[in-house]
Formats: sequence, structure tokens, C-alpha cells
Amino acid sequence: MPNVQERLAYLEGRVGDHTTAINDVRTEIRELRAETHSGFETLTSTIEARFAAIDRRFESMDAKITRLMGIQVGMLLMIASAARAYFFK
Repeated sequence: MPNVQERLAYLEGRVGDHTTAINDVRTEIRELRAETHSGFETLTSTIEARFAAIDRRFESMDAKITRLMGIQVGMLLMIASAARAYFFK
């Protein structure tokens, strides 16, 4: 049967192993958090770039729609003028 000194040395070794394991887990968790954070930053920048591209497309569509509406109003005025000239000679 081991004496008290041997049992104490064994327990100190086990506690040291557990401390090392816990420190390793903490280090891995910090690394995982850093990787996750950088991944989300990359994802955020990608999403922002895509939304910026979508905004540019909508701006160009708005310009085209405005131009088309101007053409339609001009055509309406031309037809109304022609009808007025025809009916009120």
C-alpha cells in the first residue's frame, strides 16, 4: 500500500495534467473564437459588397425608368397635341 507521500505525489501529477488540459482547451477556444470572428468579418464584407452591387444596379434601373417615364409623358403630350389639333382646327 502506497504511503501518504506517494499518494500526494500521484494526485499532484494528476492535477497538473488536468491543469495542462484545461489550459489547452482555453487556448483552442480562443483560437476558435478568433477564427470565427475573422470568418464573420469576411462574410460581412462580402455581404456589404454584394449589397453595394445591388444598390448600383437599382440606381441604374431608376435612371432607366425615369428616362422611360419621360419618353412616355412626351409621347402622351404629342398624342394629346395631335388630337387637339385634329379636333379644334
